[in-house]
Amino acid sequence: MPSQISALLRNLSDTDLIPSKQRMSAARLAIAELQALLHSRSVSCIDRTVPLGSYAKKTSIALKMDLDLHVFLNDQMPPFRSAKEEIAGVLRGKVRNLENGSHGLKFKIKDLPVDLILASNFRNKYVGSGSSDAAKNQIENVLYYLREVAGSDVNHKTDFSTSLSEGAVAFERRHSAFSHSMSRLAKYWATFFRWPAGKSLKSQSSIMEYLGARAAEEEEPNGSQDLAQAFLKFLNMVAYPDSLCIYWTYFYSVGDIPSEIMKERPLLLDPTNPYDNFLGGGEARNLKEMSDRAKNTIRKLNNKISSRATNLHGLFE
Repeated sequence: MPSQISALLRNLSDTDLIPSKQRMSAARLAIAELQALLHSRSVSCIDRTVPLGSYAKKTSIALKMDLDLHVFLNDQMPPFRSAKEEIAGVLRGKVRNLENGSHGLKFKIKDLPVDLILASNFRNKYVGSGSSDAAKNQIENVLYYLREVAGSDVNHKTDFSTSLSEGAVAFERRHSAFSHSMSRLAKYWATFFRWPAGKSLKSQSSIMEYLGARAAEEEEPNGSQDLAQAFLKFLNMVAYPDSLCIYWTYFYSVGDIPSEIMKERPLLLDPTNPYDNFLGGGEARNLKEMSDRAKNTIRKLNNKISSRATNLHGLFE
C-alpha cells in the first residue's frame, strides 16, 4: 500500500501544482486569438498552428505555466529566418515583450508567456498521402526525411525535433495520469534548483518530464502506483546519471538510432527523434550540477517514509 508521503505527493501534484481553471481558460483564449491573428493576416507559408508542449501534454505546473504554440510552415526549413521575420511583423504591436527565441519567437499575451515555435510541415510529403491523422502523418514523413534524404549530419537532424513535436503530445497520451503526476512532480522539484552563474540545463522541462515518465514506467509494473517510490526512482536518475540509457520505440525502432548516439552515456533520447540526445554534449555535465541536491532529497524522502511523516515540510528546500 502506498505510504502517507505518497498520498501527500499525489495531492501536491494533482491539486496544488495544476494550473487554475482561470489560467487554463486564459490560455485557451490566447491560443484562439493567436491562431486567428496568424491565419487572418495570411502569412503565406503557414499550414497549421497547434498548441503543444506541457499545456497539451497535461504536465504543466502552475508555477511555470507557459504556452508552446507550434507553427508548421510549408516549404520552409530551419532556421526559418524569413518566416520568422514575417510572423514577427504580424505580431508586432499585438503582443508584449516580443523577442527572438531559440526556436522561433517569445512574447506575452494575456499575461501568459508564449514560445511560438517554428517547424517544417512534412505532411504527405513522402509517405502516407491522404492520412487523416496529421500528427502521425507528420512524424512518418519527418522520420523518412531524416533517414532517407537529410544525409549523415546528425547535428543538423536535431533541428527537426520541433517538426516532430506533435509526437511528444501523442507520447504523453500513451502514459497514465500517474505518469503525468510524476512528471509534474519532477518539474516542480527542478524549479527549486539554483543554477551557478552562467550555467543552465537546456530543455530542462522536457528532461525532467521524460525522466519522470520513465520513473513512472518503472514503478507502475509493481501495481501500486506509489508516487513516493517513483519519485525516488526519478531522484536516483538525477543523482547518478552517468549510466542512463533511456529511449522509447513508439515512433522509431532501435535500428533507427545511429550507433554513435546509442553508445552515448548518459542517454535520454527524444521519444520522437532518434538523433536527439537531450543529454548530449555539455548537458550531461549540467545535469550533474543537480546531483548533490537529488541525493539530499533522497535522504529527506527516505527519512519521511521511514518515520511515517504526515507532511512534506522541507522536502523540496
